Amino acid sequence: MAPRARGMTVLNYLTALSALCLATGYIDAVSSFYVRAMLQESIEAEEEIVAETIAEQMPPRIRTLEQTRQASLVLVLLIIGIIAGRNGLQQAGTFAFSLGGWIVFRYASIRAIIDWPGSLADLDAVILLPEPVHAPVWMLLLSAVALTTMGVLLIRTGALAMRRS
Repeated sequence: MAPRARGMTVLNYLTALSALCLATGYIDAVSSFYVRAMLQESIEAEEEIVAETIAEQMPPRIRTLEQTRQASLVLVLLIIGIIAGRNGLQQAGTFAFSLGGWIVFRYASIRAIIDWPGSLADLDAVILLPEPVHAPVWMLLLSAVALTTMGVLLIRTGALAMRRS
């Protein structure tokens, strides 16, 4: 009888990471909703405000809070990758998969909460550190899918490397 393999299968691992991505994406979307609602009240605009307007008119304290929130979430995903991966490939793959999954679920959650973006061509802030950088949502989602794909490949390669040793 062959010895029982330790740990979980790659599929179970990716399923657990997907649940993490869903949770982080939802939390991020809700906090974005609150910031957007708060700024909507302070920005005198009849029309729907766009991401560039939000970033430009964000008070310095709120911008700092948003920057540190974003940095903290990336740090959490990095730490999870370091802790959960059993070798360097799995650590890097876990971080890449989690980062990409967070972005995908963030946009899915924002869409469900406030019906935004209206199209994949809408602009959004890619990153707030050190200054806001804007790009179309389709570009962000394409990058996120590439990160998750790279993450799966690295996690799988790391699992195969451990099996061989």
